[in-house]
Amino acid sequence: MNQELDNILYHRYPKIFPDRHGDPAETGMCWGFQCGDGWFDIIDGLCAEITRQIKAGAMPPVVATRVKEKSGYLRFYIRDHFNRDANPQAHRLIELAQQQAERTCQQCGRPVELTDAQRWAAMCPACAGEGQLPRITAIENRPESTS
Repeated sequence: MNQELDNILYHRYPKIFPDRHGDPAETGMCWGFQCGDGWFDIIDGLCAEITRQIKAGAMPPVVATRVKEKSGYLRFYIRDHFNRDANPQAHRLIELAQQQAERTCQQCGRPVELTDAQRWAAMCPACAGEGQLPRITAIENRPESTS
């Protein structure tokens, strides 16, 4: 995701993304949002709904540990990610966002229908026809090496 959109999400949802500059051994958020710009609205909407439900007392706090694209799917990992009983409401919202991302080009946000042959990246015909690979800017966001 481009740096401007990346910064918007960190600014709007500091409680969901407190580990922006965290230790890479503990969080993947130090790498930024590792997906294309087309999923910005999905991630923004997910975080807005999580924030709304937390403020309403409907769910416990959520801290994201990594947000990325993998094999055409949106991955949104949270603390206690593998303990679905810890926050079932958050997991349900994440699942809905992931389902929406499956139908959305990760590059431009247009609708997409994936086939098994396209599974490596969720891209609309226009972006796929241009031969674009997903623009992932994690390298730009990489924390400085300590070695």
